[in-house]
Amino acid sequence: MVLILDTFKYPGFVGKHFFIDAKVYFALTLVIVLFSASKSGILDLIIKINRILLILFSIVYLGLAAFEGAHYTNYILTIFRVHLDGMIILILFSFLLFLADRFKSLLPKKINQLGVIYPAMIILIVYFIVKNLSYISDQAVNRDFYIFFHPKASYDEKMFYQWGDFYRFMVFVKNNTTPTASIVISPMRDPWLMGSGNVHFVRAFLFPRRIIQYQSDVIPVESLEKGTILLISWGSQDCKPDPVCHGWPRQIIKAAGIIYKNPNSDKVVEVKENSVYTLEDDRYVYGLIKL
Repeated sequence: MVLILDTFKYPGFVGKHFFIDAKVYFALTLVIVLFSASKSGILDLIIKINRILLILFSIVYLGLAAFEGAHYTNYILTIFRVHLDGMIILILFSFLLFLADRFKSLLPKKINQLGVIYPAMIILIVYFIVKNLSYISDQAVNRDFYIFFHPKASYDEKMFYQWGDFYRFMVFVKNNTTPTASIVISPMRDPWLMGSGNVHFVRAFLFPRRIIQYQSDVIPVESLEKGTILLISWGSQDCKPDPVCHGWPRQIIKAAGIIYKNPNSDKVVEVKENSVYTLEDDRYVYGLIKL
């Protein structure tokens, strides 16, 4: 029930309104099945029904994912109000429930030295697997369907479908910096964690440029070399002011130049020479500050 709520409302709906994430219920249910030693007629019936649901959910999901790949990102959400990234968790639940029942005899029911720590460890392992596998599986299926239905799409079109506005931002940065540039990116935490604040992710797009990162909101600008570049990033294109998210950098900076990115492309929309950047200067969510 909680997984269905996350599918038709939005992923994280249960966690937001009922304080415990749906994936926690997911992990607890699997562990109960794994450690259950007693035979139950009701449980046997649920397992049999689950096999049917696994096939049904998989067919529906693959069909919807194919429609999404043939059209555009969030097509299914727009037309049917169904979150595919929530539905994939429903399928994983059915699949892992099937595996748990089938192979639970191979799992030791207890390890004396660990006591209650043992099942707690299993819960954490299952939760970690589900949290990461669901995202990877959904992204892989949707992106593969897009490539299948768009064999003539250009490299930029495919990359934009894969990475959205983040890809355009990286192209903008590459086009407006030299390969030897030093670039300061936002901290590695929300709302930049899965984008401009992920140093490994950014480096893959901007290599061989030197990437610099500080985990504090205040950057020691005075210690940086002249010509260093700072990214302007609000975390996401549709980001709104605090407390949902906020702009970065978080301080007033005297700049040799500020280049703002067009919100709908990787092109430059405005250039300011010898200007001062302030947090309130949020007309564009992406840009570059040159010291």
